[in-house]
Amino acid sequence: MSRWRTSPARRTHHAASETPRFSPTVEARATRWALGAALVAAAATVLVMGGVRMPLGGGESVGSLAALLAAIAAGPAFAVSFALERRRGYLAWRNTLPRAKRATDLIALSAAMMMLAALVVVAVAELFQLGFRGLTIDPFGAAALAAAAVGAMTYVASASGARVTSTGVASLATLVLFIGTLASMVSASQGDWWRFHFSELGNESGYAGYQFNLSLITTGAVITALANFVAHDLEIGLRAHVETAQRRARLFAWLLAVIGLCLMVAGFVPDAMAFPVHVGAASGMVVVFGVLVGCLLALVPGIGRDIAVFSVLVVAGILVAVALWVPVDYYNLTGSEFIIAGLLFAWLMLFVRQARAYADAAAPAAPLASAPVAQPDGTAATV
Repeated sequence: MSRWRTSPARRTHHAASETPRFSPTVEARATRWALGAALVAAAATVLVMGGVRMPLGGGESVGSLAALLAAIAAGPAFAVSFALERRRGYLAWRNTLPRAKRATDLIALSAAMMMLAALVVVAVAELFQLGFRGLTIDPFGAAALAAAAVGAMTYVASASGARVTSTGVASLATLVLFIGTLASMVSASQGDWWRFHFSELGNESGYAGYQFNLSLITTGAVITALANFVAHDLEIGLRAHVETAQRRARLFAWLLAVIGLCLMVAGFVPDAMAFPVHVGAASGMVVVFGVLVGCLLALVPGIGRDIAVFSVLVVAGILVAVALWVPVDYYNLTGSEFIIAGLLFAWLMLFVRQARAYADAAAPAAPLASAPVAQPDGTAATV
């Protein structure tokens, strides 16, 4: 009697960014971090409030206290989780980077996670305060709320640290800049700041100015970290097309890093401090983006047609946005900046995803683990 035919071996591509699977170890670690942070946050909230009732949102509030505690817990949770997974072999390609670069990348990503945790908690607290006008919370109720907020953000930070990918880093940069800028807008003491430009937010002497400039600095630092992730993906894809893959990928890493550095300079040097430096950094970022698009079209064969077309449309959109400001005078500089920033970060998200898809398509295939299949004569075969 003939044997059953075995099905051909199935093969799959390894993800270029080495996305780890959900694992009990990662989830258990995140849960332990969340529980520990929640308990500490509850105790700290009771001690700090000292029997005084506080509102949900505002300056001295449960929300601001919980945001501070969430930031303090989220940063270390992210960093420790990232370091432990790296020690287990995740993102092994980063071993080729200088130690200083690896350290600054980790600091930038951890700081961004801290900032995002604080911003999310503050935003939620302010939103609920609008819904419960006049409500104040006693220390024990506040402890429960703070524990829930801190625990949730710490869990997210720990889990995110174990699964850092290029798309995740790009999303982190976008969220920090968007939420940070929005927080500055709603808290600005000068309500008509928009009549000038977004940089006017950075000229504020209070919380709004600090928040806006810190958002620029942190986002810029995250983009410099993102540069190596994208370059790694591009290098894998380029190996299937050219012999100078490493050199070309390194060029893209430098271009993205320069964009991040320009954003950091714009945050460190507000408009009111040194106008030429601030404007030069902001303008330089757009110019380098144009160079990056040109290099993408010329030096990355086989990249998706969609990203090529979208890149050209984004460049055209930026030119139109500038023209609608000067000379058309349809809106002011704030409107132009708003459209340009939206186009740039929309392009960034698509570019990062396309770079990863480009790498996945070129990555060497590997067979799945074989599994025994029963045969009619009682023997076993593998597929």
